[in-house]
Amino acid sequence: MRRPPILRRLARLEAQTDMPDGAGGFIKGWMKLADHWVAITPTSGMESFEGSQQASRVTHRIRLRCTRALRPRADQRFAIGNRQFDIRAVFDTDGRGRFLTCLCEETP
Repeated sequence: MRRPPILRRLARLEAQTDMPDGAGGFIKGWMKLADHWVAITPTSGMESFEGSQQASRVTHRIRLRCTRALRPRADQRFAIGNRQFDIRAVFDTDGRGRFLTCLCEETP
């Protein structure tokens, strides 16, 4: 039997939204949806060259307790302090609806 994750980090779940820009238009911004206690584990990293600049990509696995009220989606992100993690996929970890695993990519 798998042990449940130790949820030590407080993460903000955010969704992208249109926000007024003050001149009658809108800009894209992020709105807080909920706070979740999570376990975060780096899974891979890769460096490459895009054009003439070096770029790095780091992926993480973020696990959280499943809540019926607000389930993370692939078009949302987590924020932990100054770090942002774009959600790429979400799935039920144990098939019993207790925990979710989010595969995320950290944005620079």
